[in-house]
Amino acid sequence: MERWIGSAIPAAELERIAREGVSPSGLLTPFHDALVPGITLLGERRFSTRLGNLHEKVAAVVAAEAHAEVRQPHDLAGAIPVLSREFITQRIGALERREARPDAQFEREQVLGHFGTEVSAATRIDLYVRTHEGETHFFEIKSAKPNKGQCIEMKQRLLTALAIRREESTRTWWGVPYNPYGRGEYRHAYPLAFFDFEREVMIGAPFWDFVGGPGTYEELLDVYRRVGEDFAERLGELREQLIF
Repeated sequence: MERWIGSAIPAAELERIAREGVSPSGLLTPFHDALVPGITLLGERRFSTRLGNLHEKVAAVVAAEAHAEVRQPHDLAGAIPVLSREFITQRIGALERREARPDAQFEREQVLGHFGTEVSAATRIDLYVRTHEGETHFFEIKSAKPNKGQCIEMKQRLLTALAIRREESTRTWWGVPYNPYGRGEYRHAYPLAFFDFEREVMIGAPFWDFVGGPGTYEELLDVYRRVGEDFAERLGELREQLIF
């Protein structure tokens, strides 16, 4: 929060905006601020980006208390069958063109069943978790409403990680910190085209409760609320300064 406030509020420029009505960096968006006063200069888009990156780090800290081994991020490299490389490319293309429906079990069976000539492969996964029972879980953690390119990237990374490991005890997931639709059914179109929500997606409470144990989602929200309360007065003062 301190770093965001320090970077998001250009104090010198605020003074010039207030004094001269001039923004050298081009920060003024009068229509945005007419609807939601102060929204642009508070840098709320940058805040959302920074908070998204924070989820990965928080997940690693929480998981370290509940599991045998945690890495964030986690780099993998190794050999995969040529068949796997070709399958991953063709599968993602078919999903992108809507020629196939997401089916995590089918994709898993295909990748784990490949053999023959191998090629080198490498990928980076947002979060690696090894449970005390010996299971390996790979998570990609992106925006709750990713664009098509992000979906393709996540799918590529997860299937490649599975192809490198080629173990029954390995599971791959899109880990979503919260459901932007609340208690309603997830509806964002791009992920629905690429991910089997029943078998390769953990969203909201199921994600956090797996990472940190039962009740983690609500406990973590409470921590965020307490931090928000600590900064509420300061942010209110900043918003007043920006409005006037």
